[in-house]
This record gives sequence, structure tokens and C-alpha cells, in this order.
Amino acid sequence: MAEVGRAELARQVVVGFAAGLAAGYAGPLAGTAAAGTAPAVLAGMDYISATVGARRMRHATETLTDAADEFGAQTLQEFLDFVEAAVADEGRQELLARALTIAQDTALRNKRRALGRALASAANDTGTKVDAELLFIRILADLDEPHIRLLKLLSTKPLQNDRNLWYPSTIAQIDPGLAETAESLMRTLSQLGLTRSVNIADIDFHYRITKYGKEFVTRLADPA
Repeated sequence: MAEVGRAELARQVVVGFAAGLAAGYAGPLAGTAAAGTAPAVLAGMDYISATVGARRMRHATETLTDAADEFGAQTLQEFLDFVEAAVADEGRQELLARALTIAQDTALRNKRRALGRALASAANDTGTKVDAELLFIRILADLDEPHIRLLKLLSTKPLQNDRNLWYPSTIAQIDPGLAETAESLMRTLSQLGLTRSVNIADIDFHYRITKYGKEFVTRLADPA
């Protein structure tokens, strides 16, 4: 499949889904695929595209394309198969809607890639993977670049510390940009179950990444 054709198809899916047209995917798209032509431009696409904005549209389209790549969709028909799998039931439709909405306003490329992998994982699954991916993207939506930066730091081993505990002073030393915000960022990470605070001898709080936090960092990593 030509890259341009796939990108246009992904854009139409994003616009169509935003317009609440998910139920029509199997019909119109499958018909145009059989005819060997590009999908017809959806009514009102220009208006919707202008409303969403070029950047937000690009981010959502890119995330959907990432998901199709992760799904293994290479041909036009395989791309359509992926879209059908992604809207196969209400749970997957909710996941797709949430993922594309989050992607629109997400500047971090790795965050958008992670959203795409979540969509592909759910589309490939026949069990309860959708629930796990919904939880993942809900947490991801609450994390900004500083949260992710701090979480990645906590996933490494602190120097001269055999208990894998991070001191606020050590965080500030290694990443001075987090010195003023680490405490606030840590509260969010702890509430989401990605880190936890450890109080040693009632002197000070220290921080440790959780097992789920480590898994989260892995999922955010650049595949390259």
C-alpha cells in the first residue's frame, strides 16, 4: 500500500470516528476497497478538519497509523481489517475514541506511539485486554512530559543506594529542572500507582518506582 494512500485513509477514519460514523466503516470503506479506489471524502470533512485543527488531526492520524503498523496491517484490506477490529464492540470503540482524543493534544511522540500500541493490542486480543488498555491510556492521559521524565529517572538505579530509593536531593542533583516540581509530580505518580513514598525513621520521604511503574516506562520507550 502506498504511504500516501494509507495516510489519507487513516485521516478519513479519524474524521469519521470523530463525527460518530464508526458504525459505517465496514460498509463504505469495504466497498471502496473492493473497487480499488480511495475512500470517498466524507461529508463535512473540510469543516470537521478545520475545527479539529491540522496539528491535532495529524497527531490522531499518526497514532492510528502507528496502531495499524503494530497490528501488522500492510495492505489496504489489512488496514480495513484493523479498523473493523478496533471498533468491533463498545469497549474497543471507547478505547479508540479515548486514544485518538488523547493523541490530538499530545506533543510527546513516544506517548502517541504508546497509544497506538494500546489500540493494536486490544484489536489483536479476543479476551479482556481492552480493560487493561483502557486503564493504561487513562493513566497516560494524566501524565505530562515532567511526570514521564521523573518516572524514567526513578526507573534507573540511584547512585550509592542499594535500596533503590530516591531522595529528593538526589533527584534535584541529577535533574535540576525537577527540583521545584518533584514533590507535586510525585503525588500524581503515587496516586496513579506508578510510584510510592517510603518514610524512613520519620525523617523524610523517599521514593521508589512500583512494578507497574517500571512496566509503564517500558511501554513508553521508543521501539527503536
